Amino acid sequence: MSEGLRTFINVVKAVAIYLSLGALVSYIFYSLKRRDLFGGFIGGAVVGVVGALIGGFILDYIFYDIVSVVLEFLSRGAGVDIIAGFIGAYIALFIMNKLNHDRERKKY
Repeated sequence: MSEGLRTFINVVKAVAIYLSLGALVSYIFYSLKRRDLFGGFIGGAVVGVVGALIGGFILDYIFYDIVSVVLEFLSRGAGVDIIAGFIGAYIALFIMNKLNHDRERKKY
């Protein structure tokens, strides 16, 4: 396999990990905590993905030495910090929830 193809595969894996982290945290807020998010689950997923990306890039510098060895098997060399992405997505959805006045989702 060429080096360019390996790099492309690693980028695709990193994007997939961030998408799944954002969707997971959005699911936690929307379904398990039963919070009303702007745009419902899809709006929460978008904010969660953006938060995971920001958290993954910013918090990665803080947590890199701590978790790089432990979580290497989860990202398979894609260069993604799972914990930083999860924290970033959670903080973004928490802020979104507070901007929405911490409303619970209506039971239909």
